[in-house]
Amino acid sequence: MSFAPSPTQSNVLAALRSLLIYILPQGVEIIQAQDNRVPEPSVPDFVAMTPLLYQRLSTNVDTYQDSSFTGFITGTTLNVTAVALGALAVGQTVFGVGVTPQTVITTLGTGTGGMGTYTVSQSQTIASAKLSTGQELFLQPTKVIIQLDVHGPNSADNSQTISTLFRDDYAFQFFKTSGFDVAPLYADDPKQMPFLNGEQQVENRWVIDAAIQANQIVRAPQQFADQLHANPNNVEADFPA
Repeated sequence: MSFAPSPTQSNVLAALRSLLIYILPQGVEIIQAQDNRVPEPSVPDFVAMTPLLYQRLSTNVDTYQDSSFTGFITGTTLNVTAVALGALAVGQTVFGVGVTPQTVITTLGTGTGGMGTYTVSQSQTIASAKLSTGQELFLQPTKVIIQLDVHGPNSADNSQTISTLFRDDYAFQFFKTSGFDVAPLYADDPKQMPFLNGEQQVENRWVIDAAIQANQIVRAPQQFADQLHANPNNVEADFPA
């Protein structure tokens, strides 16, 4: 099972890049910085994005998701015949009597969260039984600082456009369409910082630090008890005086 946070850094950058492409003039290229052996874009104006800082905004918020279903496993194929609670998804750990530890759903077959077939990571044979894929979710609200290096002859105007719209409800509404749990917080004032390129020529560059809130969730497998089976003992017989 992967413990990678969601949304990922790539998701955060994708949401920011989509905004920049939309608000800046056509032809301005938006790239991720710190890429070795790659030349600058050939277009005059471009923006390079560099993640600088992840800062926790609050303590964790822990929640739980349970999933209970009836199914059987043959080889690496999980067949789900009935779903009582929740949904199945790639990355979930399957629990049940006799199920091999760390059995994880790796791909979806005909199943799309409900009945159907799924591929699991461990080959085994399990007769039809009650199974589950419970999870605990750890939410850490995080402030992500991304440095924007705005290059080119129009960099001053482009940086002003970014700083104006990023700190407005316009950017907030745009981020809501990204499909990721991210939102713009603020952007500082643009700073003029000349850039010396590989040909030892000075280029116009304005720098902005954009702050984005990413509500990142890390998921971990979690078993739940839905039934209690009492086994009474005769205390006098088991523990005679």
